[in-house]
Amino acid sequence: MRSSVSWLRFGLALAAAVAVGAALPRVVRAQAPPAKQLDTGLGIAPGSAGTQAQAAPTEGNPDPVVGSVEGHLIYLSDLGDASKTLPENLRGMPFDTLYPVLLDRMIDHQALVIMARRTGVEQKKQVQHDIQVSTERILEGAYLGEVAAPLVTEQAIQAKYNRQYANRPATEEVRARHILVTTEAEARKVLEDLKKGADFATIARVLSKDPDAAKGGDLGFFRREQVWPGFADVAFSLQPGQIAPDPVKNEFGWHVIKVEERRLVAPPSFSDIHDQLKQELLAAAVQQTIEKARTQLAVHRFNLDGSELDTGPRLSTQTIPGR
Repeated sequence: MRSSVSWLRFGLALAAAVAVGAALPRVVRAQAPPAKQLDTGLGIAPGSAGTQAQAAPTEGNPDPVVGSVEGHLIYLSDLGDASKTLPENLRGMPFDTLYPVLLDRMIDHQALVIMARRTGVEQKKQVQHDIQVSTERILEGAYLGEVAAPLVTEQAIQAKYNRQYANRPATEEVRARHILVTTEAEARKVLEDLKKGADFATIARVLSKDPDAAKGGDLGFFRREQVWPGFADVAFSLQPGQIAPDPVKNEFGWHVIKVEERRLVAPPSFSDIHDQLKQELLAAAVQQTIEKARTQLAVHRFNLDGSELDTGPRLSTQTIPGR
């Protein structure tokens, strides 16, 4: 049996974890999918919003009332919503252990909300502003869920995979090191030292001006298109263990290049890349929904002095992969 101190610590941990989740508005749960399609994370499916007639839990009721504060009903699904905000180590505990503490925290939450309304906190200007901001964020997310999310189907994910990866040949990659110095004379001196048996990684750590000097100049594996063309031409002409006979120059200085490994990388399987493709498609669908909304509404942008900004391509705050 837990000591009273242990239960107190457990309760305090839950109180902190549930504080945000407990404030979920009932309108969100009321608009959720039917019980058979929604999982609370506790192995108990919530139903639709109930009424006073459901105050007593009945057999077969998927979302019974488990408490009330001044007539405000607390449903089992409210506890399920709150439990999703728990840390992983608490989320895995038995429901019978979590239940009484989650219920008490939900009662605390409702008691504070009721007292806030009775004392007029709800009418304060900043509180009204915060409520409006929260409501608008919920509406924004709900609209995107209604319009953008359905565009990301398994068929769309498969089609994107087929376009980008299916039947694509294996890609050649090399793993190379380099030493970056300021002048050609320095680079030639490095090459002479290497011919005499000096260790490439050691020289890179001492002389290279590139941030990867600490790693012995190791760039890791890269594809040809991932580095500037002059560097790629040299690196992909070398075999493992070879050092380029001449340094290569760009705007940063002179590079001495050594190739450590070469490999062929097959394209990822559909299962390996599935989630990434899904996120890319979702990001694109969200951006498409935003752009469509903007074209259907009167939008004006202003400078800080009140003058209107020139109408032109707006700067996007979101990078959309795969577009």
